[in-house]
Amino acid sequence: MIKKSFKSIMAAALGTALVASLAACGADDTNKNNPSPSDGNNDPAPAVQKINMLGHTTWFVQGMEAVIPVAKENGFELVIEKVPEGEDGANLMKTRFATNDKPDILFYQNGISTNHGFGTPGDVFVDQEGQPWMDNFDKSAWKNMMDTFEDGKWYGAPYGGTDMGVVIYNKKVFADLNLEIPTNMDQFWTVSEKIKEAGITPIYFSGQDAWTTQLPVLISSASKQGLELIPQINENKAKMTEWEDRKFGMDFIVEAVNKGLANADILSSTYDNAQKALTSGEAAMYHMASWVMNEIVAKYPEGVENLGSFVMPYKGGGEDLAAIWAPKSMYIVKGPNQEAAQKFVNWFLQPEVQDIFFANQGGIPTIKGVTKTSLTPAELDAKAYLDEGRAIGYTPYPLLHNANANLPNYTQELFVKGGRTTTELLEAMQKDLEVDAKAKGDSNFK
Repeated sequence: MIKKSFKSIMAAALGTALVASLAACGADDTNKNNPSPSDGNNDPAPAVQKINMLGHTTWFVQGMEAVIPVAKENGFELVIEKVPEGEDGANLMKTRFATNDKPDILFYQNGISTNHGFGTPGDVFVDQEGQPWMDNFDKSAWKNMMDTFEDGKWYGAPYGGTDMGVVIYNKKVFADLNLEIPTNMDQFWTVSEKIKEAGITPIYFSGQDAWTTQLPVLISSASKQGLELIPQINENKAKMTEWEDRKFGMDFIVEAVNKGLANADILSSTYDNAQKALTSGEAAMYHMASWVMNEIVAKYPEGVENLGSFVMPYKGGGEDLAAIWAPKSMYIVKGPNQEAAQKFVNWFLQPEVQDIFFANQGGIPTIKGVTKTSLTPAELDAKAYLDEGRAIGYTPYPLLHNANANLPNYTQELFVKGGRTTTELLEAMQKDLEVDAKAKGDSNFK
């Protein structure tokens, strides 16, 4: 379960979808060298091609607003139709497709499939394999997240930023204590003990907000083991109890608490408490995803520059990977305007244009070569791991049945003395998965 499903979003009022033509005003001399939609050179301005887009209202904010006038100068007039957030808006979009009133580009969640209600992806959307934008995209990092599970094809092109599961740490605390970033668990525990000796909480857990407690486990789960094991779990040929890397994250929580290296008030500590403790230097490390930086920037701006991030060294030896959550996607709809829509996507995903987008909007770019961002130091540290290919999905292969629904509550149990063991909790996840599989009529789970 991703964080965005833990924190509710106020849905926009229902009504007729807002249609707005977002054509730009005239250009000035500062934009003479904007990349062209064809090859990025300084050819004369091309004829304007109208591109109809459809997506949720809040998806078109500062980044796209900054791109719109540049797109107009490069031959694209973007006509964006906005619908409400959540299921209400999604249902409006599905109705549009059902009545054959389709846009040129659909903005939707990643990994779209037949089950999403837009039709069979191969019949409706243009396969992106071999398109120029993929030259600056690490397919291996996003395999099983942004491609379509049904046929393994890439119908979606990335839109907006990703988030990464890492250890957010206070660089000033580390510097004051002459500590290096740990690269294996022996070093991690040694660093933690030295921080404790200095009267600072080494590892912070915000146990009152159950969803936050699962991050160490999601981070440990982001490993290559899942690529082989999860397909077997899906077919009932393996069990959740065999997922050793997932268990590693659970065992880490238990060990951190047993060693006295965590805050004493775990179950009464909140997500906000963690941010305050980390930025103030009362705590040194917090296992979280980079999305926390958006809130820290807003609430504790004085501490932002003191924060960095590193990959949790569960395995050591450079084997560890950052956990990643996929960005949203753009889907080119098959039809009379698909060629123009494809040209826009290829233009939009050039690093130079992504520079414009991310200089005005937060998030970690999935396209390599982006240099102008509004990222904090902690996010820039995380981005480096993605650029180096040291990242993988927080669930590296799709679990067909819901074994994660109760993960926050299960990890919260690890802070209670006398509670279930990590093995017992994995057994509980296996049971959750089997119940869901049987409810769906999966013949592998009779």
